[in-house]
Amino acid sequence: MPATTWLLARPSYTRYAYAEDRNVPGELTRVTAAQATAEARAHLAADSRPRRVQAHPYGAVVLVDGDRRVRLDPCPDTMPKYLSERQAADLLAVALTEGTPRLVDVGSGHGPEVQDGVLVRIPPAATNRLVRHGYLAVDDGGRVAVSLAGVVALEWRYCRTTQVPQGEWADVIAEAVVDALTPDGPQV
Repeated sequence: MPATTWLLARPSYTRYAYAEDRNVPGELTRVTAAQATAEARAHLAADSRPRRVQAHPYGAVVLVDGDRRVRLDPCPDTMPKYLSERQAADLLAVALTEGTPRLVDVGSGHGPEVQDGVLVRIPPAATNRLVRHGYLAVDDGGRVAVSLAGVVALEWRYCRTTQVPQGEWADVIAEAVVDALTPDGPQV
């Protein structure tokens, strides 16, 4: 599982924390998909009103907390427009599972796969692609959930395929982030 371990530590987002006051310099760091997802969950745990989350149609998410803001910009290979139909189906399978999906090494030599009992099974190559693009958040125990990037990518794909007017994409994506990451569901 060393290849996947390296992928899990790979930055998927550029995190820019800044104040509303333009004279206060911001802080720029790179974070993994799991870190960005955990920060969004923590932000929404405090207050899950949709106006506290803003989204941009290209995939960035801004967490608003009074006069402090944190913008999470996806890295180039995490952009939502690259989500394939197969990846969308795999992410939906993980999102809709009733149990807790986990990374399981099946001894194939190709890395671990996502499994949840009998119903969800994502092969190693597809799992590695989802992790590499930051669409899955994996914790230290191997539990898997759809990450912030995965939620944005699924919603971006929905907007594009259902003819939602482009001017409304940001609002639809922000609502999806609030719905999916408000901490009342499975935690990663």
